[in-house]
Amino acid sequence: MHDPLELRHLRYFLAVAEAGSFSRAADRLGISQPSVSQQMRDLESDLRVALFQRRGKRILLTPSGLIFQEHARAILRQLENFLQELGSAPGQLRGALHLGVVPILNVPLIPHLLGLFAADHPGIHLTVEEISSTEIETALEEGRMDVGLGFLTRHSPNLHYECLCTDEFALIVSAAHPWAKRRAVPLSELHQQRLLQLPDSFVMRRMTDEICRNHQVRPRTVAEINAIETLLRSLAPLQAAALMPRITLRGREGLKLKAIRLQGQSLAVEIGLLRLIDSEANSAVGAFTKLAQSAVPKMIRKKPRA
Repeated sequence: MHDPLELRHLRYFLAVAEAGSFSRAADRLGISQPSVSQQMRDLESDLRVALFQRRGKRILLTPSGLIFQEHARAILRQLENFLQELGSAPGQLRGALHLGVVPILNVPLIPHLLGLFAADHPGIHLTVEEISSTEIETALEEGRMDVGLGFLTRHSPNLHYECLCTDEFALIVSAAHPWAKRRAVPLSELHQQRLLQLPDSFVMRRMTDEICRNHQVRPRTVAEINAIETLLRSLAPLQAAALMPRITLRGREGLKLKAIRLQGQSLAVEIGLLRLIDSEANSAVGAFTKLAQSAVPKMIRKKPRA
C-alpha cells in the first residue's frame, strides 16, 4: 500500500494553484503537462476529495482545495526551515523568515530591527513585505508569511497577537500649517478641517473614522492617498493635516513635519507581533519575536532626533 501523499504532490499542487493552469504549472516545474495532470488526478483519488474545478481554461480551487493549499504551504516551509537548520553549525540558526509589516511602521522600525537581527542570525534569509494588517493576517493563516508587525486587531482566532507597546494618534502637520506651533488641539476643532486620509481599506483609516465618530466631528477629506510617503509629502502642498500615530514621523525627520498632541478619548493604538498560534516550533520566528520584544518598546520610547 503506497502513501497517499508525497512531497512532489505538494509542490505540483501549489504550482497548479498559483498558475491556474496545468500547462503553465508544467512549464514552471520543467515537466510535461500530462504528467502534472496525472499526478493531480492521483492525488485527488488517493485523498478521495476534489481539489480543482474547471472554469473554461482556468483551473480554480474547490473549498477543500483552499484548505489543502494552506496546509501544503505550511508543510513545505517548515520542511525547508528544518533542513536548513539541520545543516547549520551548532548554535547557529539557519532558514528563512518572511516578515510582513504595515506601511506606517516600515520606515520607523524595520531598518533598525533588520540590522540587529542579521547581526545575531546571519544564517537566516530575510524577506520583508509592506502590506496592510488584513493582508498580513491572511498571509499568516495561509502559510505564506511567518510573522507580522502591525496594529493589533485581534480579528482571527488562529493568530496570536502580542502587544509590544502602545502609541497615540496625533495631528500630523507641516511646518507651514497654521496650527504648527500649537502644543495641543482638541479633537472638536477638527470639524470641517482639511485632512488627507488613507483609503478605507486600511485598518488605520477605520480607526481614525471611529475616533471622529466618537467625538462627533466630520473633517473635510481633501484627498485619499494609499501610499504613506506620498501622503506625508502632500501635507504641505495641500495645506492639510493627517490623523496618524506619533511613530509615523520616526525616521522621517527630513520631511519637516510635526505631531501635535490631540485632546480626546480612546486615542491609543496597540503595536505588536502577529503569528500563528502554533508558530513557536519555528526557531526563526522565535528569534525574531525575542528581538522585537526587547527592541521595539525601547525604540518607541526613544525620542526621535530633531
